[in-house]
Amino acid sequence: MGNITKMTLEKPVQNGKIRVAAYCRVSTDSSGQQHSYSAQKKYFTELYRNSETEELIKIYADSGSGTSTRYRPDMVRMLNDCKNGLIDRIVTKSVSRFARNTKECLCILRELKQLGVSVYFEKESIDTARMTDEIMITILEGLAQEESASISENIRWSLKKRMMNGTLTIARVPYGYKKVNKSLVIDEEKADTVKRIFNMYLSGNGAYRIAETLNSEGLPSPTGGKWNNITILKMLRQEKYTGDIHWQKTYSEFMGRKGIKNCGERDSYYIRDALPAIISRETLAAAETLRQNNTRKPKLTNSSRFRGKTKCVCGRSYYYTKSGRLPKWVCSGKRLPDKRCTGVSFYDKSLCYAWKRLCIKLRLFINEVLVPCIRQMKQLEARQYGGEENELKARCEELSDRRYVIYVLCSNGCITQEKAAQAELEINAELCEIENKLILSKKQHIRSAEKLTEIYETINKRTCAELADRLLVSAVTDGVSIEFELIGGIKLKEDLM
Repeated sequence: MGNITKMTLEKPVQNGKIRVAAYCRVSTDSSGQQHSYSAQKKYFTELYRNSETEELIKIYADSGSGTSTRYRPDMVRMLNDCKNGLIDRIVTKSVSRFARNTKECLCILRELKQLGVSVYFEKESIDTARMTDEIMITILEGLAQEESASISENIRWSLKKRMMNGTLTIARVPYGYKKVNKSLVIDEEKADTVKRIFNMYLSGNGAYRIAETLNSEGLPSPTGGKWNNITILKMLRQEKYTGDIHWQKTYSEFMGRKGIKNCGERDSYYIRDALPAIISRETLAAAETLRQNNTRKPKLTNSSRFRGKTKCVCGRSYYYTKSGRLPKWVCSGKRLPDKRCTGVSFYDKSLCYAWKRLCIKLRLFINEVLVPCIRQMKQLEARQYGGEENELKARCEELSDRRYVIYVLCSNGCITQEKAAQAELEINAELCEIENKLILSKKQHIRSAEKLTEIYETINKRTCAELADRLLVSAVTDGVSIEFELIGGIKLKEDLM
């Protein structure tokens, strides 16, 4: 019997050559790294200059460190060109040059494989055209991600030391200052505006009125656009205007959330007299005291069952107010000076009447509307749950195979026992997560059907007000009509009269 040879086919192009794109990246923008950046580009150009089977069509190159494609514009452009069918194969020096985020890297590689685009990593001799290489990529990407985390931790340590000894410099120059010879000095013209803002606020003018006054005079904001209340309030809390610097008021997580308010989770450092002062500390303290006193306290009597559930079509929330003769709803976007919302305000009684009409219709046509909906939803969820279960079980088998490969690699000395143990720990964690997903998916499958049944059972037993608490999820309106979303995903529309 003849041998069967398994081959990977590349997409041919008009001239018969495979269209290759090279991707290179350096970690920083320093001159030394720029030399490496140029060397990588030169290397790929020479590599394919005389090739008879492959043609280098473009070199994509990003400079600067980054754990996400959001900070690498050429990577994004390369992926878009792949989607447009302009590239057949990508070549890069190593896995760490391609990405340091394991999850994102594997998503990109799988997407490229679906597009018929293969990726070759020269240093590791890994070709994604061979399916078995994805296991090795996962291991190497994990190592690259650990390296990135280590570098990030070193940078954090360096910044922390500079915060402690007062040598850390301000990256973004505050409004009212300017940078001269790497030092911050007072910009007299803008500093006068800062003093004026504090004086106006302490004289009884609110943030909205101050912003409107500055806009009417044509003064540009710190960003060069129009002033708004948020900018004013941020300036009124800025300790740098007193000459002090408070480092690490916010912090970021590695490959996670950014700008998290520091409530004691991290050390913070307060440096006095680090800058020339524009205002006194007493002025800043007086403004903060006044701001806290002016902050509106929630009133339990000024409430509605629809509060927190009513949204505008512009994406912002409607707020409930009793400032006029009758309670009404107003879009919060109407307060903004730029891109002011045009949504119509409406009285609370109109919303209550619309909800009451909807409840009456549901009671009259409950058998015609809800019973078929419940039956169809159960059938749909049964099919959906079965598909999800099969995908999760397939992933479990894949992870089990990967764990075996790690064991083989460790036995042959390809990776250390520590790295193998770490990789196995991550695989076990994902297997546990998949098991929890299977349990949760089954619960949700049962719960969704029960939610629709709950509507059917309670619609004739509760008042309209009680139904708003039990059944209503959200309401989206333009001020003319409103769409109610009930538990179970049912959406019904009514006019606001």
